[in-house]
Amino acid sequence: MARRSSSKTSTRGEVVLMSRSVFCAIGGISERELASWEREDLIAPVRVERVHGRPEALYDREALRRVRVIRTLAEELEVNIPGIGVILHLLDQMER
Repeated sequence: MARRSSSKTSTRGEVVLMSRSVFCAIGGISERELASWEREDLIAPVRVERVHGRPEALYDREALRRVRVIRTLAEELEVNIPGIGVILHLLDQMER
C-alpha cells in the first residue's frame, strides 16, 4: 500500500487570529455571552485592529481555550461569574 504524504505543516507555532463572529461560532457561545464575559474581565481580545474604519476584536487559540474553560465551569459545574473569575485567576497564577 502506498504511503500518503501530507503537505500540511504544523500550526503549533503559528499565531492564528479569529474575528469575533468566527470566535463565537468555534467557541459555541453567543456574542452576548462573550460581551458579558468581557465586561466581567474573564476574557479579552488579543488585539483590536481597524477594518474598514471600524475596530475589529481579534482572538487567538489561548482565548478559545479560556472560553472552553469558562463554558465548562458555567454549564457543567454551575459556577457563577464571580466564582469563575476566582478560578481563572488561580489557574493563571499556576501557569506563571
